[in-house]
Amino acid sequence: MERDLSISEVLNDPLIAQLLKADAIGHAAFAQLMESAARVHMRQFLNQLNEERVDAFYRSAEIAAQKNKLS
Repeated sequence: MERDLSISEVLNDPLIAQLLKADAIGHAAFAQLMESAARVHMRQFLNQLNEERVDAFYRSAEIAAQKNKLS
């Protein structure tokens, strides 16, 4: 099964370490970038999840209202 690397795995990967060295990017700066990107990704995911839950709630409320009208 394919999966994304964890931040810890990325920071300890030898190939990534070579790329950071070649690009003169410090380990701490890269770690901070990865953590920041993870926070942004999580915030976007949670916002999307919240929107989906709100949509589902209003759909179910609308269905319940329509059933009450038919009763």
